[in-house]
Amino acid sequence: MSKVSVALATYNGEKFIARQLNSLLFQRRLIDEVIITDDASTDNTADIIKNFIEKKRLLNWHLFVNEKNIGFLKNFKSAIEKTTGDVIFLCDQDDVWYKTKIDSMLNRFESDERVKALYSSFKVIDENDLFIRKYKSPMRSNNNLIKFKIMPFETVKINLSTICNYNVSPGCTLAFTREVRDVYLEKTKSVCIHDWELALIAAFLDGLYFFNTPLMNYRIHAENKIGISQFAQKNSKKKLALHYFRLNNAKKIYSYLKSLDVYRYLLSEDKLNVLNESICFAKNRMSALEEKKLGSIFNLYKYSNTYLKAVTFKGRLADIFCVLKK
Repeated sequence: MSKVSVALATYNGEKFIARQLNSLLFQRRLIDEVIITDDASTDNTADIIKNFIEKKRLLNWHLFVNEKNIGFLKNFKSAIEKTTGDVIFLCDQDDVWYKTKIDSMLNRFESDERVKALYSSFKVIDENDLFIRKYKSPMRSNNNLIKFKIMPFETVKINLSTICNYNVSPGCTLAFTREVRDVYLEKTKSVCIHDWELALIAAFLDGLYFFNTPLMNYRIHAENKIGISQFAQKNSKKKLALHYFRLNNAKKIYSYLKSLDVYRYLLSEDKLNVLNESICFAKNRMSALEEKKLGSIFNLYKYSNTYLKAVTFKGRLADIFCVLKK
């Protein structure tokens, strides 16, 4: 039987952390090890966690408090480093897991050795635990994040060409094997968002999958460190049309993909071509937005398949608009 670890990174999460801890405690398949790294919270988060562990006598739950704030990327990496399980689940401080989450996902790892990392679907709630409902496209999946149709309860492989262009689910829905963990810890430059990088490693190993059933409530609120743009408030959506916002985002994506050079040794020629094309497209889109020339934007359609996959129709229109806008 596989050993299960949960890597939970916290920072100033006193408002919601108790609900998340309880949802971990009452999993149908008990968790073998919970690693919690607190990033020098200035509120009562660490005390709430410490008291919870002591009150419940959870000898397999371990809290580590950073002496100073190191940022969420390094904090998650620290949590992952401390795990010893065969399968590691990423966990955010403000969500709520369904009691079947560990059991349902672990079954897919144990029944198919090809699975190196697995996402689940999710439902969205607000700070009051009320569900946020949004139109779901019949041609998309996972709250419209996946740009193709997947049947309910189906487990599908996510190809490298897809995950290179966009992340298909929040990191808190991701679990991965110790093999992926070890590659990540050995090679990461801590530039790319940690969950996307872990998913990409699994795709490099030909083992990234998605399980199309909701297994947790993903919380959107004002203090989210990283949120899902489609559920963001209107004033955040307006940023999508701002030149600075789009250019800054394009620069980040290029830097993320470029940082993956360290994994080239894992790749077949076909996969290397996919990665190279994604990096090349990201660089050219960044340059086109920097130049603010309409012709440069239209030249991106030379990578038509990549542009269509990586950027939504509204996003492509926003690229044009922010270049034309003075």
